[in-house]
Parts: sequence; C-alpha cells; structure tokens
Amino acid sequence: MVGVPGKYKGCNTCRARRVACDNGRPFCKKCTDYGRECGGYERETVFIVGTPDDKGRCSSHPPRNQQSKKAKGKEIRHAGKLDFIATEPWQPAWIDVISLSSAVGSHRVRFIALQTDLDTAIRPGSGSPRRDADVKLSLKGFRALDAKPTFGHEPFSMKSRCLINLPPKSSNRQATSANTEGFCVFLYEQNSSAAYSSETPWKAPLTLADRIRDRGPAAYQFFPEHHFFARVYRPSAIWAALLNRQPTFLCSPEWTVVPWERHPRTPFDDLLDIVVLLPSIFSQASNITPLDAPSCRRLKAKEFLDCCVNIERQFDIWYSMLHQRVGESGSLLYWTADAMTSETHVPFSNVFNFPSPLIGLVHVYYWAVLISFHQCVYAMLDNIFESEGKVAPDGPSMLPEIPPGLDIQKYQPTQTRILAENVCRSLDFALQTTGQPDLLAAPLWVVREFYNGIGHFGDGELERRWCIGFKGRLETKGREMSLCLQEKKWVDVKRFG
Repeated sequence: MVGVPGKYKGCNTCRARRVACDNGRPFCKKCTDYGRECGGYERETVFIVGTPDDKGRCSSHPPRNQQSKKAKGKEIRHAGKLDFIATEPWQPAWIDVISLSSAVGSHRVRFIALQTDLDTAIRPGSGSPRRDADVKLSLKGFRALDAKPTFGHEPFSMKSRCLINLPPKSSNRQATSANTEGFCVFLYEQNSSAAYSSETPWKAPLTLADRIRDRGPAAYQFFPEHHFFARVYRPSAIWAALLNRQPTFLCSPEWTVVPWERHPRTPFDDLLDIVVLLPSIFSQASNITPLDAPSCRRLKAKEFLDCCVNIERQFDIWYSMLHQRVGESGSLLYWTADAMTSETHVPFSNVFNFPSPLIGLVHVYYWAVLISFHQCVYAMLDNIFESEGKVAPDGPSMLPEIPPGLDIQKYQPTQTRILAENVCRSLDFALQTTGQPDLLAAPLWVVREFYNGIGHFGDGELERRWCIGFKGRLETKGREMSLCLQEKKWVDVKRFG
C-alpha cells in the first residue's frame, strides 16, 4: 500500500482545471490575477492497493502481462463450486425443507436420501465449462435396502455423496413454492454388518476403516455434515447394530450430545438416544444364554432384567413427553382411517394417519424397536423359567429374581403381535410422506421376521403376504424418485466415508 500526492502539480483550482500553475504561495498568482478563488495546496493522500494476485499492480498501472491460461482455469473451477450454509435460525435436521445461502443467493431445498451403488450412480454432466461441477445421476433398477443382518466380522461402513439441485431462476412472482424448491440428496451405500471393537483405534484395525467415526462428533455440527449424520448415518448404523446384536460407538455420550450443540433436537433424535442402548443389551443377552453354571446365569439374567426395566422406563417417559408435545398443538398422536386400496387394507381393519410425516416415522421406529426389545426380554424370561424348572413366563408363577418393576404380561407374544400390527398399519403413511424410503426397510424386516416366526405354528400367512406387497410398493416409490432425480443437474457438494 503506497501513498502518492496525486498526478497533477499545483493548487487545487489549477489541478481541477488541468492547467499549469505557478505554484505561488500561499495562493496561486494565476488564480488571483484572473479573479478566481485559489483552492490552496492541501489535499488528501490517495492510497492505491495492490494484491499478490495482481502482482502489486492497480487500475492506474495495469499488469505488464495477461493472466495465464492456468490461472484462468483455476478461476473457472472456483466459479463452478458453490459453498452452501444453513440460514439461521438453524432448524432441526428432520425438517424436510430448509433454507440455504450461497454466493448466488438464498435457496429452499428439500431433503432426499436413497441407497444405491455410488460407482454407477454418478456420471459427469454436460453443463457449460463454467459449471464443471455439474453432474447427472444414473439411478436405474432401484431395489429396497436389504436390512438382513450378516452377523459377520466386518464393521458397519457407509459411503455417501451430498448433491444439490437448484431450480432455475424465474421472473414469475406467482410461481408456486414447489417450483422454487431445490433438492439436497444424499446418495449412499452401506453394508449390513456391525462388528464392534471397544479397543482404541490404533489397536483395533476394525475402527481404522470407519472414516466417519474417526472425524469425531464435533465434525457433524454444520450443514451438510449434521444432516447427513442425523438423517442417514445414525439411523442406519443403529439398525445395523440392533439387528446384528452388536454394540455401537454411537451410544457414547459425546455422540448423542455434541452433533446437536447448534441444531435443535426432535423427538426422533431423542428416541434414537434410547434405542442406541439396546444393541449392548442384546449382545449381553446373547452372552448370558450359553453360560453353564445356573447360579452365574441367574445372576447375569437378573442384571440384564434390571437394565431392561430401566430402558423400558426411559421409553415410557419419552412417549409421555411426545404425547404432551403433540397435544399442545391440539392434535392427536395418531388416528385410524380407511385404507386407500385393498392391498394396504387386508388383513388389517384400518390404517393409521399421523399429524406429520415425522410423527409417523417416529411411531414406525418406536413400535418396531419394541418388537425386538420385547422379544429379547421374553426369550430371557423363558430361559430363566426353563432353567429353574418352573412354568412358562405367561403362567401364574414368578421367580424372586425377576425385578418387581417388570410387567411380564407386556412381553407376551400376543402383545408383541399388536405392536407388529401397529407397524404395518403405519408403514403406508410413512412411505407416502417420506423422502427417504430406505428408512422403512429395517422396520419392515422386523415385522416380517416376527410373522415368519409365528408361521411355524401355521399363523400369519396374510400378514406375510402384506409384507411382500409393501416391499413392492416401497421399491415402486424408490424407482419413481430415482426417475425424477435423473432429470436434474446436480452440484457435488460433499463426500462422506
């Protein structure tokens, strides 16, 4: 930065007239001789700023040479890349439409997530050279996520890409809000394994492969990291751990708190805080059953049931708070309605509707998780009674080792069947209102396994057919979404895993 006195010499009046000045002091003689008021010689210092990119040159001293082609290419690539940030006040991750801002303005985008093969899903776009970040999607042959657990030795892993589509600018002020919405899509692929190691990362090779975990919880506080973690990674990882009966690092307190330090929580986030404790409980149950010593098995079983009573109490508190929260808005938690088609009706008398898509998804997950949880508790009770030579847990006799707060009747197969029916009666509403159909794959797998279990006794045939039909409707929804996304151009924003 250099200070210069100015280009023209002389008094301010002569400088303004761009004529020669005799520089007389204190006033110019040329001005006074012709009756003009002399402006004197005081003037402000002019600062000319030169930057490293301009090589110290400025507008009055242009560059000696033109910008190189390499520098121009760098500028074009920079222009094609947009950085998006969430507009404050920040909304919960489970709000389907949020506001973003970028260098080109403000945008409203709707979240979508699909499980797919990333190697073939994304191909280079045919946009202009200045938008070389544009890509197109190739999402052919959508198939529902296979939630069947593998019980393998591989850890849970996920890779994902975040892409954004912005609607074209329209001069029509009467355009509907749907036409002015863009899309933020998370394309991801995952496995169905969930091997776990509690050792430190440098001792456990399994943990080294999880790039999402290695970044730490503080890395998921801003868009799009927070929304990917809350909407895609966390539900998928918890279900994989739940179905594989393996603990998950997500139960650590920092992973349930730190990512939400800047974004509000929803009842769904609070529900997953409880659900994430269950994989450890299921793993504990798997280790108790093979024990040979009756006394040791009885002691471990009592500790297990104490934990179950505590978790059941947390579920009850959470659901009462959900009921209060929804009730304050003047709405019911859910209500019955006639099915739109016969295929969504049989064998159930009616279906459930909910005040919002999120509340519908919350109930699907809540009831599906209770099915697995109650089946695990019932199996442990059955094992205890059988080992002691007592009657079955649905009988009148009770062992003194059973905690007093444990309601045995709640865990009977008849009650679990009611939960399975509730899930099935809720799935179609959730499917119609969600932008993430793969979120329903795991709950569907849970109810199918339940009906397959009672199928050994010649029951549940209609329910199993209904599950097959719903899987077809789920895949149809996924294909329709895929075709819609393929018609648009996307900006590749972020990669995960």
